[in-house]
Amino acid sequence: MQPKSGQNTDRPALAMKIDNIDLGRPQAGIDQADVVFEETVEGGLTRLFAVFQCNAASDVGPVRSARTSDSAMLRLLGHPVFGFSGANTKVTGQVAAQSHAVLFSYDANATLFHRASDRPIPHNVFTSTKTLLDAAKKKDKTLKAPSPIFSYDSSAPNGAKSAKNIALTWSTFTSAAWAWAGSHYVRTQNGTPDVLTDHNRVSAANVVVMRIKTKDTGIKDAIGNPSPDDVLTGSGKVWVFRDGKVVTGKWKRPSLDAPMTFVDNSGAAIKLAPGVTWVELLPKPGTLKF
Repeated sequence: MQPKSGQNTDRPALAMKIDNIDLGRPQAGIDQADVVFEETVEGGLTRLFAVFQCNAASDVGPVRSARTSDSAMLRLLGHPVFGFSGANTKVTGQVAAQSHAVLFSYDANATLFHRASDRPIPHNVFTSTKTLLDAAKKKDKTLKAPSPIFSYDSSAPNGAKSAKNIALTWSTFTSAAWAWAGSHYVRTQNGTPDVLTDHNRVSAANVVVMRIKTKDTGIKDAIGNPSPDDVLTGSGKVWVFRDGKVVTGKWKRPSLDAPMTFVDNSGAAIKLAPGVTWVELLPKPGTLKF
């Protein structure tokens, strides 16, 4: 996110994996994230990868397990901090080897997290941004702020078309919608308003929908559903929603070491509005309507 005056931006980015099924709602703290990626996981579900760099949150969760896709997102953040709760050993091995991140899991660092007594396991692990960032500073004193993931401009792009309502589906039981509310988009999850524990509605200045591919990881969940890997290198179609409008183009990222770029159909950079950004990673046969 483009920082506001007075925000502490001279710190590493902190990413956390957040539950995104109905049992995990209402969530806490994700309204303070600068960027949120919604990624595909097993069984037609999604999970959130929330990035905190400008803002802080005293309570964040429910924190859930990592996926192989996280390594590619963490590489966008330089040398970040990553908080999660559990993962397949193949996943943790890949994330440790490829992400360049300082890792804190509930399993290995239980004192940095707490369980809420009013929620069922495993949907009850919480922490704070300060707790994980303080622990990271003690573990690695070389951590520093990342370069911005996106480019920003307060002016709406030329040629953008009106787009007041956005509807996405990943499966017959996982959906999201965004509605323009005059200055930002507000979110609906699985047919109900996405309202957090502090009663704030999830909102965003930008909603970016990336058409992606997935590949098989060879990993399955407890009931046999395959765990996909969201492929975040290469290129694909992108829709950038901001100011109640949409610009269509391509996302490009040649390799894990390269930045993510968005370009319109003429090849010009698509710039985002200053503010919170949600990135919806949408593989086929998922649908987008607006």
